[in-house]
Amino acid sequence: MEEFIDLYDDNKKNTGIVIPRSKEKELLEGYHILVSALLVINSDNKIMMQLTSKSKGSILSLPSGHVLHNESSKETIVREMYEEQGLKIDKNAITLVEERLANKIAFFDIYYLKADYKIEDMTLQKEEVQDIMWMTFEEIFDAFNNGNVRKSSVDSIRNFLNSKYYKSL
Repeated sequence: MEEFIDLYDDNKKNTGIVIPRSKEKELLEGYHILVSALLVINSDNKIMMQLTSKSKGSILSLPSGHVLHNESSKETIVREMYEEQGLKIDKNAITLVEERLANKIAFFDIYYLKADYKIEDMTLQKEEVQDIMWMTFEEIFDAFNNGNVRKSSVDSIRNFLNSKYYKSL
């Protein structure tokens, strides 16, 4: 079933234009999509990373997903965490920590959650996610230097480390 997404202008204002998700790479200049991601940090100060499925590139990334038509970015990450990891997230427990235009195509809304989920309790959506792991910041940056982590995820993690949110932990 085809998913539909909203287009946003350069100021992240919804334009009212809705396109099939399959057309996102064909955007005209000045139009963008919205992606939502979640930084989950456990009590050991490790970040939840997912290894995407082979069809999605077998790369490490933060849990994330496209914001669908008529959906908020917060609703998106709650839905994605349930679909891809089988985790029920309370939308009131997550905090928006960053909004940015990450590339010419996508705005990213990055949320934060402090939680100690057990990998063995997760049910992975194999079409999207091969594996979940808890990684230290250093392990993530080393994996990125070896080409194994999505750049947008590393940028989000670096920005979070320099934010008031991380400094207040």
